[in-house]
Amino acid sequence: MGLKESLAKLSMITIKRGEVLFKEGVPSNGAMFFLFEGQLDIYKHIEGKHSKLRSILPGEFFGEMAIINNSPRAASIVTVSESAKLGIINRNTFVKMSQESPEFLFLLLKRVIERLYETDSKIRAIKRSKDDISNGVTSPAESESKEEAVDPDSIPMIPVEGIIPEV
Repeated sequence: MGLKESLAKLSMITIKRGEVLFKEGVPSNGAMFFLFEGQLDIYKHIEGKHSKLRSILPGEFFGEMAIINNSPRAASIVTVSESAKLGIINRNTFVKMSQESPEFLFLLLKRVIERLYETDSKIRAIKRSKDDISNGVTSPAESESKEEAVDPDSIPMIPVEGIIPEV
């Protein structure tokens, strides 16, 4: 079975604009996700404020650290489109997809490595921007972070735990 067939079998949820899928630091529910429709933004608490790291677009996996080591969520995920349609991948589904579709593991690993570099670069830029501000230097990153500042803690989280099947 190929990746497309595996994705077609996922349990689905739809979340609305402004809803938080999960918040940074909360215990994970052991699930990762695949975005079918919509757009989500990733926010991380850096240097005392919530900073947007990037957007998640259709066709992307995210939340994979919950599958691998069940660690607390590393960032907050907020819906920014009218709605977002997500497939839920729990540990059992992950193992099954890995066995049935080796391309799944390759694509996931490739994307995780790319995101690691992107995120590290973004965090360094945010910290540099903060240092520049402290030193009285204005930068484009400063104005960008001001318009993207969202506090995911002020938005209620949707209760996904009860809808994630343990197949």
